[in-house]
Amino acid sequence: MNDMSHMEELRRKIEAEKVNLDKIVERGLLTEEVYKQSIVVDELMSQYIKLGNQL
Repeated sequence: MNDMSHMEELRRKIEAEKVNLDKIVERGLLTEEVYKQSIVVDELMSQYIKLGNQL
């Protein structure tokens, strides 16, 4: 997989995880769940930025 398609895949995952995070917040679920989901988003964003910096 080339870097551009990998970045696009990561971007889609980030958007999907942000939607998941929004749904958790809307339902008023536990802060721990929000925290765990935000870690997933942060990790994906980190990967996306690192890959972008390599291009």
